[in-house]
Amino acid sequence: MKENMYQFIIKGIALDDESQMPIIILQSLKTSKIIPLWIGPFEASAIIIEIEKVKPPRPLTHDLLSEFFLKHHYKLKYIYIYDFITDSHIAKIVYKKGFKTFSIEIRPSDGIALALRLKAPIYASEKVAAAAYTDPELLKSAGDYQSEILYFNHENIDSQIM
Repeated sequence: MKENMYQFIIKGIALDDESQMPIIILQSLKTSKIIPLWIGPFEASAIIIEIEKVKPPRPLTHDLLSEFFLKHHYKLKYIYIYDFITDSHIAKIVYKKGFKTFSIEIRPSDGIALALRLKAPIYASEKVAAAAYTDPELLKSAGDYQSEILYFNHENIDSQIM
């Protein structure tokens, strides 16, 4: 790791209260900063399936790729979310085989789905971490009967990355 990288964990999946699109919520291991990543429903399903340890009847794409890594002795070192353009984050995975290290661009949601399966950490660059939110009111509950569902609260947004 050549530059400052900050580790994040998956806090959960929320729904955007306006678009009803899924958002993966990443939280810093050392602070209360959160990074919301808008993702598609299929990517959200791939992440939820792994979080919940659901075994689909046939392997999903991320399952196949993780099996490829394992079968051919590649090790996923980490996913690195290093930049953003307008409302999209840019990421890469860093992996190795033997003494050789590789990296490849990947959508953050695909990298997270793969990292979950291969038990790899999630890192963000200093630039991405600096733009992360710290407002605890950013997420709100859907109500007492659905307390496991969180919604992204647009009223508390003041960032240029949204």
